[in-house]
Amino acid sequence: MTVTIRTIALLGASGELGSVILDSLITDGSFHVTVLQRASSKSKLAHKDNLKIVQFDDDFAIDQLANLLKGQDAVIAAFRPSDVDQQLRLAEAAAEAGVKRFMPADFGSCDSSSARAQELVPLFKRKTQVRQRLQELAESHPNFSWTSLVCGHFFDWGLRENFLHFNIAERTADILDDGTMKSSQSTLGQIAKAAIRVFQREEVTRNKVLFIQSFCVSQVEVLKALEKVTSAQWTAKHFDSGQFIKENKQKADGGDKQAVEDLVFALGAIDGDWTTRDGFAMHELGLEDEDLETAVRKAIL
Repeated sequence: MTVTIRTIALLGASGELGSVILDSLITDGSFHVTVLQRASSKSKLAHKDNLKIVQFDDDFAIDQLANLLKGQDAVIAAFRPSDVDQQLRLAEAAAEAGVKRFMPADFGSCDSSSARAQELVPLFKRKTQVRQRLQELAESHPNFSWTSLVCGHFFDWGLRENFLHFNIAERTADILDDGTMKSSQSTLGQIAKAAIRVFQREEVTRNKVLFIQSFCVSQVEVLKALEKVTSAQWTAKHFDSGQFIKENKQKADGGDKQAVEDLVFALGAIDGDWTTRDGFAMHELGLEDEDLETAVRKAIL
């Protein structure tokens, strides 16, 4: 199969995921990379000698973005998707500029098409609206297409930032129910590898939501790996998942941002097994599961 995606524009290159995607694109060596950077950004970028950096106005003006994206085969949105309008503007500009493939900031912990996820965390409903608009653009612009990668919790980042509720410093863990429910989770490196494979397998990934993972594991399995890697006994506190979600939903409705994060954590932990989903794409992308203990060791040591 002929690969026609050679030029890639990346927005969010200094973020937790975006920086790893940038590293992988440069290391792969198959692509000419342009980083789109907001004019107000003070972030320092790696690989400056191997990429082109283009600044744009913070208002995400479609005309300006379309002009900057001319000649790009693909666009990756790797910034936090809290402002859906920004993603939509970027997508509109990409379609107008003749971009072949758009990858939205849809990587997250949950399948945003889930009715339960949308009810508990409004962001997921907005992410689904982005998917719907991308499909409309693909139908009205024959050369435009899109691919969403859904990867479950960001595993290594989640451990380091205590997003997964394993407190590295205190050796404590918050476990939902009995902790045996399995969920698909991905290291940042695996996500970046998957993104590259999407562009190398254009036809089989066209206009699809693809589910990937580094492994499908339970909280108990992660805890055991942490205890082995740290050579320490951890203290586990168990929570009823229904009560945990109910309490944090009430807090989130009152404006508590941390409660929103905790809802995302819970949803990803109890409703995030991609292995039986339509669109589980490990084989199509030529990806293999990673070793849990090795991933834990790399993340925290």
